Amino acid sequence: MDGKKITQRKIDEVLDSASQMEAVNAPPFFKDKVLQRLTSNNQVIETSNLLGWFLPKYQIAALVVFAFLNFGALYVYNNSNQEDEIKTFAQAYGLAADEDNSILN
Repeated sequence: MDGKKITQRKIDEVLDSASQMEAVNAPPFFKDKVLQRLTSNNQVIETSNLLGWFLPKYQIAALVVFAFLNFGALYVYNNSNQEDEIKTFAQAYGLAADEDNSILN
């Protein structure tokens, strides 16, 4: 029971302290002065122009070119790798048509 009384007393103290607060009066034209300062001090922040030319349209174009080059390199690699695999397979099973083993010589 004692805890409820203490809690109720603290609640009453907080409510009483809130009722004793006075309204704050701002000086005349305070809002206008602040807004005027904000608009007059509106400075343009310069960003680094290191990659300023790299706009989204150039980014997309660079991505397409990069993807095209990657697919081209992958295609060439697969073709050369496939030819090597076929030659290795033919040599392993004696199917290679080397000039040294030709019957027509």
